[in-house]
Amino acid sequence: MRCATNAVGGYISGLCMVLLALMAIQAQAMDADLNLATRTLKQVDNGLERLRPGDVPSYNRLSAKLNKAAKHLETTQSKSLPEYANAVKHWGALQARMVEIANDWNAQRQKAQAAQTPPASKSSTASKPPPVSKSPPASKSPPSRKQAAPAVEPVDLDPLMTKYQRNNLPKLPDTATAEQARTWARHMKGLQTTQLQSDLATIDSALKSGAASKSDADRVRRWVSDIFQGNIKQTIRQQIQRNEGTIESMLYMADMINAVKPGDKNGAYRFADDEKLQHNRMRLDNALRAGSVLVVFDELLGGGNTTRTEKLKRIKSARIKLDKLAPLAAEQARYFASAPKKQRPVTKDFLAPIAQKYWLNGSVTAETEADGSIWIDAYDVADITHNGKIWIESNQRGSIEPNGEVWFDGNQVGSLEPNGEVWRSGNQVGLIEQNGAVWINGSPAGEIIPFQGEWKRAAILYYFRDFFPR
Repeated sequence: MRCATNAVGGYISGLCMVLLALMAIQAQAMDADLNLATRTLKQVDNGLERLRPGDVPSYNRLSAKLNKAAKHLETTQSKSLPEYANAVKHWGALQARMVEIANDWNAQRQKAQAAQTPPASKSSTASKPPPVSKSPPASKSPPSRKQAAPAVEPVDLDPLMTKYQRNNLPKLPDTATAEQARTWARHMKGLQTTQLQSDLATIDSALKSGAASKSDADRVRRWVSDIFQGNIKQTIRQQIQRNEGTIESMLYMADMINAVKPGDKNGAYRFADDEKLQHNRMRLDNALRAGSVLVVFDELLGGGNTTRTEKLKRIKSARIKLDKLAPLAAEQARYFASAPKKQRPVTKDFLAPIAQKYWLNGSVTAETEADGSIWIDAYDVADITHNGKIWIESNQRGSIEPNGEVWFDGNQVGSLEPNGEVWRSGNQVGLIEQNGAVWINGSPAGEIIPFQGEWKRAAILYYFRDFFPR
């Protein structure tokens, strides 16, 4: 890329320089390994300039850096660049220089040892003066017979960090048992306490022996005791929130099951029909399982939710009642099967053919297609046709009437008022504003997108969702 350099092209030249700078930044980002190798080689170069004779610990640290540079050169994706060839050449020169230094130190040590052990024939020539030499005479060598400290094998501290990294943390299944949760929580707690203390002691030992440089030790200590600890805390928090969410998601259904009155066959059929019974059992059991997992977390990781016990009691009560409703639901199913099919008058279309998404607490909770198909969690669960009929699994189960009444399994269960109020079982359960905002429990919690004045299908999905299989 060439840039203008004259006065007229000054603006273009400045722009080109900015583009070149951006390209350099991009290249640097794409070339992390090669850049790390280049910087490491420069550190080795500077270290050798300051290396004092006989300083074996410093020599070992520089050797470890040189090995790290080699690893970066092996893993770089930029081997076609001229900078890579220069770095390889630089690495080879540094390696040869370090070999030369080691050989020189060994030769000096051997010379010093020889000077401290004179040969037997030396007494016959004791009066003879030493030869004149520009090099220091042997007698100027250190008189001590103590050899230089042996080279300390460098320690790579990076593997200590591996176990703390997010991708290497133990995984807990979504449907973990209490025992699996106990094993997982103990491991995570160890990474915060006993395992952490052991690894910090290893870092201190490597630093004290000279097997690791202070900068490496400080870097690894900072990662395992600070940055990665944040990852561990976040992972624990996510697991707690996931299991708490499983409990919260079942409270509405649990309360609906608990509210079914004795002898209410339609109510029993709604939750304990053969097609729903096993699914609802599984969901309630899953919520109770999540509660047992959270008890383990409270025990080993601390914290706790003071309202959870009461919530689990409601879910457990619903689980027991569900089995009691099953015979009544089966009786109602037999009645539906034998009852004559009534032909209801055709209702004119009054629901708009529009595809919409229904948002709740920042996420899409359901959506409809223009033909009225209802999708929940990527499953096509029902249809609410343009004339208000509610079809589930190829059976007409209910309807939205033109006057706003909501019917299900032969009973009027609620109504949709012209002002957006939603009523169920004689109580107002929500409100949908004329801008598509959805109110639940007295607060705005969702939104219909796009709105365009169509909200009745959405009302069914927000406030009568337990009618649909999930």
